[in-house]
Amino acid sequence: MPHIVIDRFEKINYPVKVDDVEFLFQAENLIGVKTPISKFLIKLQPKEDGTYLIKYDKITRPIISEIKKAYEAIIKLQNAKIIFENIRGIKEKLPNKNLLNIEDDLSDIDIVEVGFGSGRHLIHLAKENPDKIILGIEIHKPSIEQVLKRLEHEKISNVRVLNHDARIILSKIPSNNLEAIYVHFPVPWDKKPHRRVMNKDFINECIRTLKKDAFLHLRTDSVKYFNYSLNLFLDYNKIDIRIKKNIPYVISSKYEDRWKKLDKDIYDIYMINHEISEELKENFDFTFEKKLKNLDFKPKIYNNFVIHIEKVFKIDENRELIRLTLGNFNRPEHLYILNKDKPEYFKAPAPIKENYLAHLELKRLFNG
Repeated sequence: MPHIVIDRFEKINYPVKVDDVEFLFQAENLIGVKTPISKFLIKLQPKEDGTYLIKYDKITRPIISEIKKAYEAIIKLQNAKIIFENIRGIKEKLPNKNLLNIEDDLSDIDIVEVGFGSGRHLIHLAKENPDKIILGIEIHKPSIEQVLKRLEHEKISNVRVLNHDARIILSKIPSNNLEAIYVHFPVPWDKKPHRRVMNKDFINECIRTLKKDAFLHLRTDSVKYFNYSLNLFLDYNKIDIRIKKNIPYVISSKYEDRWKKLDKDIYDIYMINHEISEELKENFDFTFEKKLKNLDFKPKIYNNFVIHIEKVFKIDENRELIRLTLGNFNRPEHLYILNKDKPEYFKAPAPIKENYLAHLELKRLFNG
């Protein structure tokens, strides 16, 4: 972790600005920092030898250039000497234009692949549909890095990649927008079925985001997963279901190559949508009306989301910084709230339904 050790640290009269870096407040050992392009926290840790270790907070992780600015501003403000640093030699990693984050606009996406693995099928889709924008969703970071390198090497520009839970990502895509959704060889999770990507919430979002006559394609080697998914699809109206077994597909994944060598059966289900869904009308307002009170640290677990206040850091008599986990049960966010007369998130949650529902419940629980 990039950090510095300095020889002194005197009390700061907040807020204070050094060049274009503003130090907003100190909540015990956490210091709020704002630059023209970022907002984050740094940690101050006194050491036994009288020096001070300064490092960034992982939850609000900024880019390297902004960390460097904050450290340099601290040194200048304190007129301190550097005892140790390991940041100057770190080069800024340029953002990959193909790698999105959950805050990005997804309205231009045409085709989605969930769990693209080695990327064979994702690359195939991109080459076969050069005028379409393909979104690949994957939670396995090594697979993402491998595919991003291949996209760059082959100069493929119509693929976007997201490292997140597909069930959450689909909730951000406009209605009647997609031409196809592919789910090839998902993890069966026979012992933990609640972790399966294929469930009613996911199918509902597929139907909403698919255009009329567009399709969801499931391909699996698991007969249990096939039967489970087929029974889910049969609960829906205005769809066609087409089933194939052991029919060669246009491209074979590395998993399929493995299964074929073992003479395993391969099952396909095409769910063709015939509905026109209502437009997505969601305006997520993450504001607070009054200070949060009567806080407790017991996790609150609901059907689709979780709320867990983890720690409270005092700033002064009227303000505190709350660290919490909030949002989708399978992929919650770690956040801070500046709790004052009118609280605000230090960095706002991603604008997705589960985060908003958790936000509303948070206000209800601790409205004073």
